[in-house]
Amino acid sequence: MSLSGIRSKISTALSGISGLEYKDCFPDVINPPVAFLALQPVEPLTYDFTSQNSSLIYHMYVEIVINKGGTIEQAQDDLDPYLQNSGSTSIKAAIEAVDWATTADCCRVTNVSNYGPIMYNGTEYFGARLNLDIWRTS
Repeated sequence: MSLSGIRSKISTALSGISGLEYKDCFPDVINPPVAFLALQPVEPLTYDFTSQNSSLIYHMYVEIVINKGGTIEQAQDDLDPYLQNSGSTSIKAAIEAVDWATTADCCRVTNVSNYGPIMYNGTEYFGARLNLDIWRTS
């Protein structure tokens, strides 16, 4: 299981969401709405979580960033469709619909965190973080 393979699968998944730009790493410049993939800053990897020495979990996240707009209410209305459990704009549904067989055993979107105003390169936006666990047991 490689990070480049994971990035490729996520890119394929999110390319199906109309109007959403995807970056496979932290972008220098963003043009919202944009999503990007990163390793969790604390405990990004778990090695040997089974009795097999080759087992591995990547703890990652997809950050979704949108323009703050005129009001917080409007920003929430713009962000919320990306956080739904299902539907054509759901990041979770898109990621979990991918055939991970050649890359990992499974990818699971576990939760949403950091929902609200965020600063990126000195500009205030609105966003959220979808946390992922991607694992391979062999």
